[in-house]
Amino acid sequence: MNIYEKLLAVQQDTKCQKGQYNSFGNYKYRNLEDVWAAVKPVAASYGAVLTCTDTIVQIGDRFYVEATATIYDIESGENISVKASARED
Repeated sequence: MNIYEKLLAVQQDTKCQKGQYNSFGNYKYRNLEDVWAAVKPVAASYGAVLTCTDTIVQIGDRFYVEATATIYDIESGENISVKASARED
């Protein structure tokens, strides 16, 4: 199984409930801890490890959190990373 097949399998097999509640906005959501609790055992069963790191970057006069999620295939050493950014209102 190559890394893309493992990623697909992990994505298909992971079920993550919205375990948090925002009483001000009256909605449920999931946080990173909820996602990790759901995905780590699934990834491990396919011989994969997931990491997430974030850094603060400044672009112009705005500050952004840039998060990078990476899946590693522990058998081949291959990895896939994706990045996303968010900023304050």
